Amino acid sequence: MAFQPVPDTARFAVVHKGPWGDDVVNVLYFRRSGQWGLQELGAAAQALAAVWVNEVMTNISNTTSLFRVESRGERVIDDVSFEYVLPSPAAGTRPGDPLPPQVCFCVTHITGLVGRANRGRTYFGMISEDDASGGFITVARANGFRNGLVAVRNIMSNAGWEHVVVSRVRNKTRLPVAITVPVIGYKYTDRIVDTQRRRQVGRGS
Repeated sequence: MAFQPVPDTARFAVVHKGPWGDDVVNVLYFRRSGQWGLQELGAAAQALAAVWVNEVMTNISNTTSLFRVESRGERVIDDVSFEYVLPSPAAGTRPGDPLPPQVCFCVTHITGLVGRANRGRTYFGMISEDDASGGFITVARANGFRNGLVAVRNIMSNAGWEHVVVSRVRNKTRLPVAITVPVIGYKYTDRIVDTQRRRQVGRGS
């Protein structure tokens, strides 16, 4: 498939290791206006890692650790890229045995526009058994994950990066140039824990 540029935008992959050795990856897109290069991208990756440790890992099982943030520009096919590896892996802080790796919690990215092309989602795992019961995550953890994304958005915005949803298809047609829509908030619809088959052990991230 041909490369599809995303103007002014970079992709950030937050890479964790779960207790069984599989990668657990969350991907976010941020847009920065004007000129930017490797220096700005590297600083953004480090800023994202720091806020993720402080605001997101506090909601994740202590059997899972954050290892690195992989970032790359999406403007052209040979755009700049930067990988920030933490000096030492940062473990989650929630005690208790982890739920299965395919179990996760979904937080929706709100843009103020309707339609699937104008919203994004983050699926958080690994979740501690202590933070879920009867198929529901606790209120504290649900709010913690949502507020973690709020903190990420604020820190990155202060550094000049705007959280966006990337829309690659419109009216069932792949666009020659992707469209970005600013994220204005976050929500969870319910506290039911979700599952992602691709996060089963040995099946991917």
